[in-house]
Amino acid sequence: MLFPANFSAPLRAELDGYTLQMLAAEHAEADYRAVMSSADRIRGVFGAANLWPAADLSYEENLSDLVRHQQESLSNKSFAYAILRQAEYAGCLYIKPFKSRLEQDSRRGRYRELCYLWVTEPFVAEEAALYALCRNWVGAAFPLVGAVWPGREIDWALWDAMATA
Repeated sequence: MLFPANFSAPLRAELDGYTLQMLAAEHAEADYRAVMSSADRIRGVFGAANLWPAADLSYEENLSDLVRHQQESLSNKSFAYAILRQAEYAGCLYIKPFKSRLEQDSRRGRYRELCYLWVTEPFVAEEAALYALCRNWVGAAFPLVGAVWPGREIDWALWDAMATA
């Protein structure tokens, strides 16, 4: 378990005109449209070699991901939030425990949580401001021990190189 058993993640937050809602099946239609319409810019958000979302991602696969995210959020394993501005789906925020497939990974002791953000095409101009809002909110709302935003605070080449440093 990443967070203390008595920790309750916020189900919702209001951030300067944006609403964050814990990602759930109710977001399936809007999330799927957002993911597929912005797929090219989302690929790589979770790592330079990460190819999610696949070009042929189905609605059912996406719905299954949302259900899994909701279950993980409610059990304090990881957290995912839909980001909305009024009725527009602006993107998603993720807070995950650090995991590595490498047997020895020098990042493991330094970082405990990985944070990611993706935005849809219509919100690209607001991405830097939204990142700052989300980063501040995550730091204030979650009991983080060693959070990092790979791909933002540390570019992917350096992040990958740090694994064996």
